[in-house]
Amino acid sequence: MQFGKKQPISRYLYTKIGIVVLLLIILLLGRSVYERFMIEREMAERLAETEQEMIDIQSRKEELSSKVEYMTGERGVEEEIRKNFDVAREGEQVIILVGEDESVPANTVVTPEDKPKWWQFWK
Repeated sequence: MQFGKKQPISRYLYTKIGIVVLLLIILLLGRSVYERFMIEREMAERLAETEQEMIDIQSRKEELSSKVEYMTGERGVEEEIRKNFDVAREGEQVIILVGEDESVPANTVVTPEDKPKWWQFWK
């Protein structure tokens, strides 16, 4: 090696050691790029899920706000009271319909002897 004369860098890159070092650098960079790509894909999926949740929550909010608006009115309050309690306005008549039990005929009276015994439940 002479002093004052520059050696070309390609002389060192084309050696076996130089090529191995370059391949290791390329592999490490490739691995890093792949990891970042996978993280980006995961974040994109999370973003899509979050946006869908936000749309669902906004529609639920609109539904609830319309229900609250209806319930604050006189008609909504009256409907809720009628639904939860057996009440009627003055002048109205109340009819209570009793459903028929299909296992017992309409004209039959069930006596304690006709009821199944407690151990027959396990048959």
